[in-house]
Amino acid sequence: MEASLAACILAALLASGSCLQCEVCTELGTSCSGTVQTCSAGLDSCGITLIEQTLVGMKQQVIVKACISSDRCNLGPLTMNFGNGVTMKQGIACCVGDACRTTTVTVPPADPKPNGRRCPACVAVLSAQCNEGIIDCTGAETRCIEIAGTTTIGGTTTSMTMKGCASEDLCANTTEASESFAGISTDLTFKCKASGTARGPVGLLIPALAGLLLMQLLS
Repeated sequence: MEASLAACILAALLASGSCLQCEVCTELGTSCSGTVQTCSAGLDSCGITLIEQTLVGMKQQVIVKACISSDRCNLGPLTMNFGNGVTMKQGIACCVGDACRTTTVTVPPADPKPNGRRCPACVAVLSAQCNEGIIDCTGAETRCIEIAGTTTIGGTTTSMTMKGCASEDLCANTTEASESFAGISTDLTFKCKASGTARGPVGLLIPALAGLLLMQLLS
């Protein structure tokens, strides 16, 4: 902590603005606690992300606290639907300092109204091929998304592919994300039928996708 504080003071002397520190943690459920870390340049807010995933009526939540860019604090609904009762929703709240102790976050409410968009949908675990169906997108899910990659659990690598509907802000661009969570290492590629250059928030979904894979394997 002393070294981190010294680095913070040095950064403040060398550049304008203050040095932000945020609690960093990831846990299943709606709360977590972790170490306070100094944020990298460009990450000017503390973010609390709550992700809710549903697998055929079974719900699981994951909370992530991390340093993030403040341009992600006012994102619209972040939701995905992969068909056959598999959905994912994400809410983000931002805070700085003591405000993070009382800041709460919720996931977007369900919006079952069809929006006219239709997308291929499927979930394939242990296979890179997906048995596609077509689903009607609802609410803010106006883009088609495809997630593909590998997940390693206990030394065993598994392929997975997911396709479905996604909301505009979630599907801002094509990107890649890699992360380890609860002994699960995930390396995924996200592709959307949308254009854009801004860095999207999909990386924060990695813990939830890892949990969803585990739910699939145990079901």
